[in-house]
Amino acid sequence: MEKVDVNLKTLVHSAIMLILMFGFQLVPPPDGITSYGMAVSGVFFGLVYGWTFLGILWPSLLGVLGLAFTGYGTVEHVALAMFNNSTVLMMLLGTISFAALAQSGAADYVMGKLIGSKLSQKSPLMLVGIIFFAVLLASALDMCMVLYFGIFPVMISTLKKCGYEKGNRFNVMFLTGFMLAVQLGMAFKPFLGWGLMTIGTIQSITQTQLSYGLYMLLMLIIYVVFIITYPFLMKICGCDFQKMAEVDITTAFNVREGKMSLRQILSLGSLLIFLAIVIVFSVAGSHLGALNNFYIQIGILGMMLILWIAMIVIKVDGKPLMDMRKASADFGWDMLFLIAIALLVSSCLTSEGTGISAWLAGLITPLFPGGGVSFLIALGAATLFLTNVANNIAVCFIMINIVCAMYLNGFPVDLLAASMLISVSALVAFLTPASSMPGAMIHASGVVTPKSIYQIMPIILLYILLLLLIIIIPGTLLFA
Repeated sequence: MEKVDVNLKTLVHSAIMLILMFGFQLVPPPDGITSYGMAVSGVFFGLVYGWTFLGILWPSLLGVLGLAFTGYGTVEHVALAMFNNSTVLMMLLGTISFAALAQSGAADYVMGKLIGSKLSQKSPLMLVGIIFFAVLLASALDMCMVLYFGIFPVMISTLKKCGYEKGNRFNVMFLTGFMLAVQLGMAFKPFLGWGLMTIGTIQSITQTQLSYGLYMLLMLIIYVVFIITYPFLMKICGCDFQKMAEVDITTAFNVREGKMSLRQILSLGSLLIFLAIVIVFSVAGSHLGALNNFYIQIGILGMMLILWIAMIVIKVDGKPLMDMRKASADFGWDMLFLIAIALLVSSCLTSEGTGISAWLAGLITPLFPGGGVSFLIALGAATLFLTNVANNIAVCFIMINIVCAMYLNGFPVDLLAASMLISVSALVAFLTPASSMPGAMIHASGVVTPKSIYQIMPIILLYILLLLLIIIIPGTLLFA
């Protein structure tokens, strides 16, 4: 006779999650925070607790119900809002579009050759640095979505094939290093993308022109130091690189002597064409006239759809490059729901109706009584800490408004240094799944555990803080 398993520990953790998620709204709110803000905070804390102790999928699904009882709207409204998000759509379309890489074995072939190379055998630490450099360069060329949804899954698969067990600190530090490289690459151009959103906002509010040249020079120095030092940080923290050097690529990656198959060549070639088009229009789109107008109309999401169509239409031996049924079965649905609910809850958490943003600003402002180096250190530390426990974009703009208000009221603030600290620190948000999309992806990767993340992530964040402070503050003082 079959029995239903009842685990006391699971029941206790489930009860605590439910109390947080539905009972937090009964707690009297501090001055400034609304009852809606308390209810949303309860859902946030309940989700973080559930993801930590119970898993990913069912706490995420419960979060949909929890948010519906905060006053946000019905379950239908919550579900529609979750998937009315370009990031969630890109994850869905992008991950499936790139599935042919895995199905054909092209990704395994490339990674197997890379890991089986003489460089990897001689110095796997150097190979890791080269991977981070390639990721950083690709991100600076506006390929971050491809890196998130196409290459990141390949990195996860590679860790498994190399024999790294779930929760191994190498997994946490390698995947975090990968995401750090992506995020740092996004911040390279102060006049486009993330840089425009942060640096441009500060310039607009203060009516002060910042030095783009110095900004990019200091970012280049940060890149070089990161690529050189981060693999050594991994080594100092006890990461085992030898698994990567000793893996049998014939068995693990199915790489044998000979050339790639036609299916592998077409799958990889389609991706390379996709990347080439994205890079060309990113770098020189303004010079391509009507073609650029067409590209703007379809965007990166449209390019993913075109790639998806190509993977279905192109056939080898009567079979499409991508088996849609297999792609659906292999898709990380738990990661999709985690990211969807995490992004929605975090945006609700810092919306105007909760009062939390204003409350945080009032809490933070007294910590910054004046300017100078001590102010910049406190600014960097506060931004890095808060973006890792709350929505990184919301915290970013809170810090921007605080700095701009201080500057406009006569405080001696080095705007360029403060801008860079806020801009970069806000991107390094990986501690909780709700802090940022990359943070959610690391948590949902399947090769890490909450314990391994919470043990090693504070060390990584301290490293990033020191890296930024040591380069940005002396750099701006020296070249001012």
